[in-house]
Amino acid sequence: MVLTRALERLPGAIRLMPLQLEKLPLDECRRLLLEEGGSLEGLFDDAIRPALERALGRRYCTLFGPAIALGLLSWGVAAVALTSDGQALLALAAVPAPFILAVGGMRYQAQKVQ
Repeated sequence: MVLTRALERLPGAIRLMPLQLEKLPLDECRRLLLEEGGSLEGLFDDAIRPALERALGRRYCTLFGPAIALGLLSWGVAAVALTSDGQALLALAAVPAPFILAVGGMRYQAQKVQ
């Protein structure tokens, strides 16, 4: 529970879980959807939370492919440079997730400034 709260406070962290979005008031969901660049046009109240979930996830889903490619590249370089495959696997495990969170958070901050 404590770890979950700490992770939610990290820059770039978002609420994606439907249970988390259900707890938010509908007005807050509308505001967040507009903030993410979504549109309320033609949406009934029951469609706002799923639209918000899609809008929030879009920021990170577009980074998934490049993050995996960067992870594979870092693994390849580490496999050639290091003597142990286990050490190279650490690069594969440690690169994609921080890349997605960092770049997604920076994009979000840049959008807020504009």
